[in-house]
Amino acid sequence: MSDLDFNANKLDGFGVDWPIRYKDIDDWYTYVEKFIGVCGEKLNLPQLPDGYFSPPMELNVVEKEFKSKIHKKYKNRTLTIGRFANITGSKKHEGRHTCAHKNQCMRGCTLGAYFSSNSSTLPAAQKTGNMTLRPNSIAYEILYDDASKKAIGVNVINAQTKERQTFYAKVIFCCASTVSSTSILLQSTSKRFPNGLGNDSGELGHNLMDHHFRVGATADYNGFKDITYFNNRPASFHIPRFQNLGDTASKKHYLRGYSFQGAASRGDWRMAIKELSYGLDLKEKLTKQGSWRIGITGFGECLPYHENKLTLNHQKKMNGICQP
Repeated sequence: MSDLDFNANKLDGFGVDWPIRYKDIDDWYTYVEKFIGVCGEKLNLPQLPDGYFSPPMELNVVEKEFKSKIHKKYKNRTLTIGRFANITGSKKHEGRHTCAHKNQCMRGCTLGAYFSSNSSTLPAAQKTGNMTLRPNSIAYEILYDDASKKAIGVNVINAQTKERQTFYAKVIFCCASTVSSTSILLQSTSKRFPNGLGNDSGELGHNLMDHHFRVGATADYNGFKDITYFNNRPASFHIPRFQNLGDTASKKHYLRGYSFQGAASRGDWRMAIKELSYGLDLKEKLTKQGSWRIGITGFGECLPYHENKLTLNHQKKMNGICQP
């Protein structure tokens, strides 16, 4: 996010103005990037602020060609390798190793190169000697104290034994993502907050936002057939937002903007799976790479509106907990 994002609600009237701006959390972005390890390219673009990056991953030959064509035709559009929480370069992260391009991030990186709680934050917390790990504990309610006028604890239920327990704390973070965080807050009722913790306005659960997705294009590229390529890079290229940037040249009739992500690769043995063949011809075909193909997908912000909401079903419960 950039100042463009933090100012958007105030400027166009959709959503509530942010109480902070980018400069207020700039140092914290750097703090987090140093801890988790983020690779990427610095671009000096106001709509995509630079950070503390390890060396960027490399674009392949077709992506470089695509980048060159974009830069020749459009002066305001930039293609770069995406910024990913994968460790690259020679800088050491204790207990973690440099990305080996296995492209198995979604399975949990065995090297710890890809940032996750298992590879990074939990081991760091354990080293303090102040962490107690409690698996199968599902938080469902935050307790509010009328006397101190503060949240003082969390009620949890054990997913296996169904045992309920209360844990007290001076500071409570609700980090269960959009839907579950909202569900927890709606279920956290008290005399002071009968409609959910902090829900004096009645807006809790409303203005649910997502982003549009799966809008893009694909193309075949009939070149570089002499270049062998194995697509194990756990990163895609990125085309940052280039419209409605606050200047006259990029202004459009709609609000906000969008960006693209994508990648190019060569066809491999998987293209022969659907073929009804066997024998020597099939074996030889499986050893040859297919043509290049490139695709891009657009990502953009959906504006908040009151009718897009999440509510609790007080009749349908699981283990006594209301379901969204």
